[in-house]
Amino acid sequence: MAIEFLPSKLKQKVAPKKAVEKLVTQKLTLNRAALTMLARSEILSKPALEKVALKVIKSYKRTYGEFRDEGLSKAEALDEALNDKKLMVNRVQNAVVSQIAEDLKETYEGELYEWLPSDAAEPDPLHQLNYGMIFELGVGEAPGDRYGCQCGMRILVNESQLEL
Repeated sequence: MAIEFLPSKLKQKVAPKKAVEKLVTQKLTLNRAALTMLARSEILSKPALEKVALKVIKSYKRTYGEFRDEGLSKAEALDEALNDKKLMVNRVQNAVVSQIAEDLKETYEGELYEWLPSDAAEPDPLHQLNYGMIFELGVGEAPGDRYGCQCGMRILVNESQLEL
């Protein structure tokens, strides 16, 4: 049996769009109620999800600071930084998927895995060369190492298949 890590399927389960959109407050802080709601998905623990959310908030604060440096008022910079909630949903989902990939790699380091194809509209040509090949976790690049990578992996262990 094998454990499959499929980012595109995982993204759909990871974080409901409406909850993610409420994750960051207008003061660029963490909305604890939204965090609790997302933690109920049981994909990641609440502390792990909080870590991901704080990474996203840090990114928004950096963007806010850049807009302030460009001379925008506080209100204008905040509006610009929070402008695209769709982008925030994507960032949170990517960060959660990345965190899950890291946890899997740490847990199964040294195990063999098969590199599965990407679900991206435009897959990375270098990653395409790895499709179907067998590698050892912890040696070289693996699916999910690069932020936003949508390649999957099938970890080859003697366990029942894990649906992610």
